[in-house]
Amino acid sequence: MLVVVDLVASAALFLFALVFGLYAVAFVVQLNDIAGTCGSGCNTGLLTAVAYGLLTVTVLGFFLGFGFAVVRVIRKRYTWPWAVGTLVVLIVGFYLAAFLGGQAVAGA
Repeated sequence: MLVVVDLVASAALFLFALVFGLYAVAFVVQLNDIAGTCGSGCNTGLLTAVAYGLLTVTVLGFFLGFGFAVVRVIRKRYTWPWAVGTLVVLIVGFYLAAFLGGQAVAGA
């Protein structure tokens, strides 16, 4: 019974992480647009670095967490720690990118 609850909870958390990851990728597109249209009042290099950093953290964080969870399923162990860890990495990466992106724009 506990194994079923673990798999269902992990699947729900990974689904939420996938949706949040897609939202983070949309934020990357917005950061790139801001970097392209921003004037002399912002740091475009920092915005571009933040955008690519967030994209890297989002893709690697999700796929590594999901991959390690699949390995845990094969070994018949609990998978929820990887799902929670993936979600934490995505959320922290998103808020860190939002903070640094806000620092790069002059009027923010």
